[in-house]
Amino acid sequence: MSKLPVALVVALACSMLATPCVQAAGEMGEAKHKDEGIRFFGFVRDANGKPVGDAKVTAEIKNSTKYVTHTGKNGMYSFGGFAKSVKPDDVTISCSTEKLQQAKVVRKTQTAGKAVKSVETECRMQAG
Repeated sequence: MSKLPVALVVALACSMLATPCVQAAGEMGEAKHKDEGIRFFGFVRDANGKPVGDAKVTAEIKNSTKYVTHTGKNGMYSFGGFAKSVKPDDVTISCSTEKLQQAKVVRKTQTAGKAVKSVETECRMQAG
């Protein structure tokens, strides 16, 4: 019996469950979505400003879906384009690890003309 690629197994499972799934990728912790709407990305850092690798990052769309990814070794994560109908203020980013708790999240919106193209966030973590 041949083995199926992991990405195919995940895609099949998501389609069978009718559940939104996010595929996380490598060092950047990038989660890819089908649409090319607004993009959220950023860093998770400790109280001293050092990157926090393998932190769980959740993007929650108001009254809708939650997406989860993890940071790479460099503390960076990215959520690809959400649906074009998603407004930046309807997305909440939160971060967590087993040893640290979220202290604050700083958002920087990047625009092209009047349209918001991406939102950069920095999650600061502290000992809890």
